[in-house]
Amino acid sequence: MGNGRKKDTALWMVFVQGVALSLGVYLLVTVLASLLLVKAVLPEAGAFPVLAAGCCLSACLGGLTCTRRSPWGSLPSALVCAAGFLAVLIVVSLLCWKQISWLGRGGLLLLCGAGGGLLAGVLGGRRRRRKGGKRGRPVRKKEKVRL
Repeated sequence: MGNGRKKDTALWMVFVQGVALSLGVYLLVTVLASLLLVKAVLPEAGAFPVLAAGCCLSACLGGLTCTRRSPWGSLPSALVCAAGFLAVLIVVSLLCWKQISWLGRGGLLLLCGAGGGLLAGVLGGRRRRRKGGKRGRPVRKKEKVRL
C-alpha cells in the first residue's frame, strides 16, 4: 500500500528502461514494415525510409521517457538514451553481419537515431514553474472621484 511517497528508481535503470523502450518500438516498426512488404502494401523501395523513420521515432520515444525521469538536463539524458539504443544496434549489426556500411544505409540509420535523441532532448524540456513575484496583480476598480 502506498504511503504517499514516490518510489525512486536508480539512475541507470531509467536509461535501461528508455533503451528497452526504444528497442521495442524499433522491433515493432521493423515487424510492421516487413508485414506491409510481404502483403505488397509497401513497395520495396519504401522499406528503408520506413525503417529510418522508425529508428528516429524509437530513439525519440525512448529519449522522452528518460528526460522526465533523470536528474540531468533534458538534452543530455535524451542523448545518452539514444546513444545506448544506437550502441545496441551497432553491436547486433556487428555480431550478425560482421560489418556496417557506415557511408551507406547503416550510417543514415545511425544519424536518424541520433536525430531522434536530439529531438527528444529539445521536446522534452522541463516545464518551468512561475516564481511567486511574477504573478499578475489583480486589477483594482477605479475609485469614483467626488467633487
